[in-house]
Parts: sequence; structure tokens; C-alpha cells
Amino acid sequence: MIFRIEAIIGDRYESTDSLTKEQVHHWLEKIQKHDILKVETEDDYWEDVPDELFELLKTNIDAEKYDYTMAKGHLWLNVDIPIE
Repeated sequence: MIFRIEAIIGDRYESTDSLTKEQVHHWLEKIQKHDILKVETEDDYWEDVPDELFELLKTNIDAEKYDYTMAKGHLWLNVDIPIE
């Protein structure tokens, strides 16, 4: 299942439009729940991410199983998490 995550990277008033792949991954390794604005799937939507889902997202981020786009300090991740 594809999870689409929107997060704020850095300061929302002094935002950047681009970071290297390594910089993004380093930031994602330290991501906290409050950095995430929302998580969406085809059928669901969360602004307050459940702990279990957050841990699944972190596991896939650590394994670099994501792609992303970035603009004006916003990071949009697509994370594919197998759901059994």
C-alpha cells in the first residue's frame, strides 16, 4: 500500500527548495511525529499519525524504501508498505 506523507523540512519561514538525497535521508532518519503534516492512502487520511504507522514509516525510511519531491520546505514522500 502506498502512503503519501507531507512533512515540513526545516524552518517554514526560511524554507529550502532542494537538498541532496543524503541530506533528505539524514533528516528523515531524525523525523518526529510532529514534523508530519498528514499521511494519506487511497482510502485513509491522518493528521495525527498513529504510533504503529509511524514506526512502520520509520522502518521503511531507514531501509530507504521511499521516493520524494520537495518544494518550499515541504517534503512529499511516497512510501510503499506491504500490508498483510
